[in-house]
Amino acid sequence: MKETDIIWNRACEGAGLSPRKGDRALAALLKAHGLMMNGGVLHAVECLDATELANAKSGYCFFRLDSVADLMTRARLIFEAGQSLESYELKLDQEYAALVPDDSALCARFEERFEIKSSDFAPV
Repeated sequence: MKETDIIWNRACEGAGLSPRKGDRALAALLKAHGLMMNGGVLHAVECLDATELANAKSGYCFFRLDSVADLMTRARLIFEAGQSLESYELKLDQEYAALVPDDSALCARFEERFEIKSSDFAPV
């Protein structure tokens, strides 16, 4: 198993015992991504509390996916406004799918960041 696989798996379980900023960013991103893939963007912003949402947005930005953080901000505003959520749901989910087509897109961003600055992640 590669070092990046171990770090990825560790992030899936919450980032480990002594996480560094990269571990925390990846764990927060993966939590949000799982919710979005499971129930959609609106589901994710509904389930995440304010701190978790802020951490997830920071996580996406850490991996140069600022447009996803922006999408999450818009989705949260829509959710909080109580607007006709059904009319936004498909559009938001399609936008996320265009930005993050699958898990491998996130994995590639993580591996690129790890290659540039592995010290952002706790040793395995």
